[in-house]
Amino acid sequence: MPTAPRTTRSSSQALDDEDRLIQGVFEPPSGFVLTAIARNKWVVCAFAVLIAFVGTLYGLSRDRTYTASATLQVGQVNPNSPGFYGYVQSAASLATAFSRAIDAEPVLDVIQHKLKVSPSQATARLSAEPIPTSPAFRVIATGPTGPAAVQLANVAAGALVAYEGQSNSINPEAASLLHEYQEASFDLRRAVATAAQQSRSNPGYSSALAVAEAKQNAAEIKLRALGVAYTNAIASRAPSSGLVSLVAGAAGTSNDHSAKTQQFGFIGLLAGIVIGCVAAILLEWRRITRPLVGGAEVETQRSQQV
Repeated sequence: MPTAPRTTRSSSQALDDEDRLIQGVFEPPSGFVLTAIARNKWVVCAFAVLIAFVGTLYGLSRDRTYTASATLQVGQVNPNSPGFYGYVQSAASLATAFSRAIDAEPVLDVIQHKLKVSPSQATARLSAEPIPTSPAFRVIATGPTGPAAVQLANVAAGALVAYEGQSNSINPEAASLLHEYQEASFDLRRAVATAAQQSRSNPGYSSALAVAEAKQNAAEIKLRALGVAYTNAIASRAPSSGLVSLVAGAAGTSNDHSAKTQQFGFIGLLAGIVIGCVAAILLEWRRITRPLVGGAEVETQRSQQV
């Protein structure tokens, strides 16, 4: 007799649990997730703290990457000049173009010669970015140590200044015009000598003398034209120095150790919260379904006894 009420309560509890799960055998009741997380919040907190701690330890164990930067300027800034504002706009565009030369082969060759850093390694550790609305840009270098990053930034900046000055001061057209001017000068001398010889051979007017004088006049015109073209090409050539200058060399460095540690710690915290929530849901599901299974076993035993 004393066991009958307990059997009745177990059956009643089983029916209640069954009612709560009547929405579907594999479907939890409404609000189940929030209820599970609320009842097992310590599980969620434990997983969040544990995995955040693991992420922080991983961030602390990573090797530090140091960053240094040098600042370069395009041209010479003179605020008192009449075309100062136009210069700033054009120089800002030039700064963007010049910053792309950080991967130029002559620049990488200088780095390899001075620092023994291969071009592939230098390319991976170097970058350049223009400063917005400014005729300047930065050369950014990374390295395993602070001095290595500073040294790479300064060497790359110096190599870039030399490369831009040399590449922009060389005018292939000027060299070609100079060669043509030299050839035209020789032609003029030959034409003058031929005309003088014809004048001595034929004191009077002759067709041969006329032809020689015509060639002499043509050679003189060609020589003058080439001289003007060569002068214009030389005048339009950019100066070999001052086109790009160093404003501030790299002196100090920064590293990503603190930022990366915080980043991995935050990622671990989010992952821990997700895992903790899943664990809380599984624990609550097990707690709900266990009485239902127990009640079903009691009903089965009673049926067998009857």
